[in-house]
Amino acid sequence: MKKSAALTLCFLSLTGCVAGPDYRRPETPTPASFNTTLRSDQANQIQQQIGHVNWWMIFNDPSLSSLEEACITSNQDLRAAIARTDQARAYSAIARSYSFPTIGTNGSLGRYGEARDRVNNAVAGAKPGTYNDFLSSISLNYEIDAWGRVRRSTEAANAEQQASLADFETIRLSLTSELAVDYFSLRAIDAQERVLAETVKALKTSLDLTSLRYRNGLESKLDVRQAQTLLQSEQAHEVALGIGRRQFENAIAVLTGQSAAEFSISPGSLSGTPPPLNPGIPIDLLTHRPDIAERERTLAARSALIGVTQAERLPAISLTGAAGFESVDAATLFNWAANRTFALGSGISAPLFNAGRLKARVGAAEASYREAEADYRQNVLVAFGEVETQLSALHLLADQALFQEAATESARQATKIALDRYRNGIESYLNVVTQQTVQLQNELAAVQIVGSRYVSTVNLIKALGGGWADSQVYRQ
Repeated sequence: MKKSAALTLCFLSLTGCVAGPDYRRPETPTPASFNTTLRSDQANQIQQQIGHVNWWMIFNDPSLSSLEEACITSNQDLRAAIARTDQARAYSAIARSYSFPTIGTNGSLGRYGEARDRVNNAVAGAKPGTYNDFLSSISLNYEIDAWGRVRRSTEAANAEQQASLADFETIRLSLTSELAVDYFSLRAIDAQERVLAETVKALKTSLDLTSLRYRNGLESKLDVRQAQTLLQSEQAHEVALGIGRRQFENAIAVLTGQSAAEFSISPGSLSGTPPPLNPGIPIDLLTHRPDIAERERTLAARSALIGVTQAERLPAISLTGAAGFESVDAATLFNWAANRTFALGSGISAPLFNAGRLKARVGAAEASYREAEADYRQNVLVAFGEVETQLSALHLLADQALFQEAATESARQATKIALDRYRNGIESYLNVVTQQTVQLQNELAAVQIVGSRYVSTVNLIKALGGGWADSQVYRQ
């Protein structure tokens, strides 16, 4: 009993040892707040909405929502990412399986003939015999996880599974935000096309007026040519916008898993301002952004692999066992009293010389961890920078929009005055052309700013890690 108790205590003490460091998330310098804030009661409410995976609902645009749903269900890159998470889940199950014994069954039958000069026959004076041998048994193999190699392997596999899931969420956020950016860029082109359509209509009227005055001898041929040049230039601009619009349509088709040749989006409007966002506090990014979570989980896996490599340098202890039946007669094979067999055993193996290979594996694992740690810290810094960039852009675009609206209105009034003075013969047509060009440039700039504000809002949602509330990374 004393020997048995001693062996039990020794076993428990061995299985309590775990090689390698216990992982802790590295601390990173985190500012208390962002330099630029866009806070309001509405912004606080919307901040909760973008925490869900369907963050695009804050724009209240049915066309965008329909396209985003198509992207979620049909995008091929996303399907590939889902397959990778399934692979990681399977590898995690494989790693966990080594925590349990391996049990197998064996069966054999054979007919054997003894040699005449077999030692036992010669001693006993017996004749060589021929006999059957039937065997049926169950075997068990189990490696005692004395140094935590299996536990560290399982820990690494689980972290890799979480990293794979975070990678999937990163791809999903990247694709859905890219689609939203393309969509709002396309709508900005729609707005520019409407401005150009109205401008071309006004230029045609000016050309008709100039041609009439030329026929009546009130204007020169130069004025007519100037009117024609401006009209044709803006018609060419319309065609160029059409090319850009088609490019965005094709990009959206690919993102939604559809053939570009059969895909189109009807013209729509883009006006007003995007909903305001509350960025929260910087430390939230450490758990909100899936790309940061992916690197943090990868770091945890690399830490566990250090323990795996360290345990490989220590002795491995295994238990084996088998039980079954063996008989020369198949009819009596399962006779418990006569034919039962069993075997129990244990073994220990330890590396003695491998030319430093195992030590080098430990060094490689430690270096891999340091690489992942630097990658994680760099990603955190990039995340803070991306949020600051988009917050600053939204703040400055709001100011720019106010000035641009005022400039656009002034340009419209200047064009009206120039046209009135031209009709009354006070101004030359060159002044009219100049004012119409200035007005068009300002009107196009105004709608471009609207589009930029929507695009920056989407980029800010991406930088904040939209969809964090539905994330499964740390729930595995």
